Amino acid sequence: MKKEEFLTYLKRQRKLSDYTIRSYGIDLTQFEQELKRLNDGNEFEGEPDAKDIRIWLMDMAEGDISSRSINRKISALRTYFHYIEKLDPSFNNPMAKIVAPKMAKRKPSFLFERDMEQLLDETIDEEDFTSFRNYLIIEILYATGIRRSELLSIDEKDINFYSNTIKIFGKGKKERIVPFGTKLKEDLIKYIEHKKRLNIKESLLITDKDGKPMSQGKLYTMVHKKLQEYNISEKSPHVFRHTCATHLLNQGAEINNVKNLLGHSSLAATEVYTHTTIEQLKNEYKNSFKSIDNQ
Repeated sequence: MKKEEFLTYLKRQRKLSDYTIRSYGIDLTQFEQELKRLNDGNEFEGEPDAKDIRIWLMDMAEGDISSRSINRKISALRTYFHYIEKLDPSFNNPMAKIVAPKMAKRKPSFLFERDMEQLLDETIDEEDFTSFRNYLIIEILYATGIRRSELLSIDEKDINFYSNTIKIFGKGKKERIVPFGTKLKEDLIKYIEHKKRLNIKESLLITDKDGKPMSQGKLYTMVHKKLQEYNISEKSPHVFRHTCATHLLNQGAEINNVKNLLGHSSLAATEVYTHTTIEQLKNEYKNSFKSIDNQ
């Protein structure tokens, strides 16, 4: 398999994020290990066929790997074999015979407005760099609806304090402009000034106290810990993206504007938050009128 050439193609030609490229690399490495197992421990030569792929998928399904994870690995293989097909148009793409397992639709987790207010009303020591940075991370994620990877790629020069906007580079390096409010502006200014007092030269906005860029894993762990006390199924940075979208739609925001804010390529990706709010409204109604229903 031409894994390394493929990953280089994703970076240089497709301009995918480092996170996506790393995920595809892991999936393809796992598939290569499966091929080696099927080949009695010897390195697999050439390109696999549909039978090899089906065996790997069945092994994962029997190993209680979720359909969501399996579909992600199928996506990695589809992209890889499409790349091989571009190199050799006569190549017989084995993915043409592979059907992805159906996934149960997962409703996005989000915080109620009262919970979000509680989280943002938390008393913090603004002189403690790490505490203030962690607070700012949550504030930015909620106020802008941006992704974790987008947040960590923000450079200080991407922030325009005159127009109160941030230039965001999303999936496929697509650029969009995201607005922010007065409170976030004040906190961003305080935070950048704090960085200067610590003599942090790194121009990326989010750093550790020693000036090194914050890793995705460290950010995830911090957010996960913050969300432990809330009764939601997901406890990742993406919760604040879901929460931002849900609250905007609840407050009557135009769905096309929310789509553009989030950087969605299609309206269907944004509509899931409309379905969420309607479902939540039903639950709120049932809970509010229990006494009437029981009479």
